[in-house]
Amino acid sequence: MLPEWKLFIKEIECKKENLQGADLGNTKLMGANLAGADLTDADLSICYLIKADLSNANLTNADMTGAVMSEAILKGANLEGAELEDAFLHGADLTSVINLTCEQLELANFDNETCFPEYIQIHWDSGGNCKCCEI
Repeated sequence: MLPEWKLFIKEIECKKENLQGADLGNTKLMGANLAGADLTDADLSICYLIKADLSNANLTNADMTGAVMSEAILKGANLEGAELEDAFLHGADLTSVINLTCEQLELANFDNETCFPEYIQIHWDSGGNCKCCEI
């Protein structure tokens, strides 16, 4: 029998086209396939999205405060207005995301393994601090 959280993931994956405004805060969605999901205005705060596939997901105005998205795939996702304060993006793939800003990233946690879209440049100094520039 699958653990309860794995059954929950399957249920959410089946609804991924209709998750606008969903309350998924403080849930375990590790490894979930949410590619193409409509998560507009969704609450993903403190959500565990480690290694989740969020490619091409609509995350417009989603609250991802404190979400753990380490090694998640967000290629092509729309992050317009998404709240990323205290979100963990270590090793996440953000290549080709749209509407991501340095203002959002300044509130998030990431590392040199995080992949950014071409229009975002991260410059690291020898002390491990970084500066974000939008092109």
